[in-house]
Amino acid sequence: MDTWTLCVGIGLCSGFLAGLLGVGGGTVTVPALILGARPLGFEGDEAASVAIATSLAVMIPTSIASACVHAAHRAIDWPALRDLAPGVVAGAFAGRFLAAAIGGEAALALFIGFALYSIRRVVVMAPVIADRPAAGPRPGVIGLSLRGFAIGLLSALVGVGGALLSVPLLARHLPLKRAIGTAAALGLPLAVAAMTGSMLVGRPGHCLSGCVGYVFLPAAWATSLAAVAAAPLGARLAHRLPAAALRHAFAALMTLVAAELSWNLLQSWLV
Repeated sequence: MDTWTLCVGIGLCSGFLAGLLGVGGGTVTVPALILGARPLGFEGDEAASVAIATSLAVMIPTSIASACVHAAHRAIDWPALRDLAPGVVAGAFAGRFLAAAIGGEAALALFIGFALYSIRRVVVMAPVIADRPAAGPRPGVIGLSLRGFAIGLLSALVGVGGALLSVPLLARHLPLKRAIGTAAALGLPLAVAAMTGSMLVGRPGHCLSGCVGYVFLPAAWATSLAAVAAAPLGARLAHRLPAAALRHAFAALMTLVAAELSWNLLQSWLV
């Protein structure tokens, strides 16, 4: 019961903040699962790998819910999605095998780097992207496939949906709302491929029950249900707050997350 309560709490926070701040829930789910690894039962040097793989599983229902909303508003560019998806799937699948090879500490270090990049991306770059018109025709199939592979690889390594990487790319060639909608739909094939890879790379030694590969199923189920339920509440509040306040709230959140995880990583190196 304590495990389910903790997972539901993580999901509620993740979904609410994802809806409020417009970022993938993985930016909240991954650090929360890492910090809660001991009571959840998968502590050890592989805790970061389990947290990242579980976050990718949580992305599947949340991506479906988000994509349906954007599709209803005709905000998905289906040709761009079709051309990006194969590269994203290949990159995400490869990324999970690469993550298993480099180990948990390296994966944690990568997530910390991604958190710092996210702060810059949201606070500094987001206003520029929002005000910038689409640049013109999008790249060809090969160009989008290569970019998709890079997005899938990096997203699978750190356990996030890829919107922070794909929205700037798509916004160069699409109106911003269509870029966001297409990136949201792209999260589904990315998550399915990454979760499949996480289930095939082996099983962590410190997750004796509940794990299929590196995916911790109790956390995936409970967190997914709670996140899907809470995301609309955050989204409704987001429409009532100024964009600048939301960006700075995200920066503050990610700064705290990066500081806490950096301290944990430093402690593991000193032991």
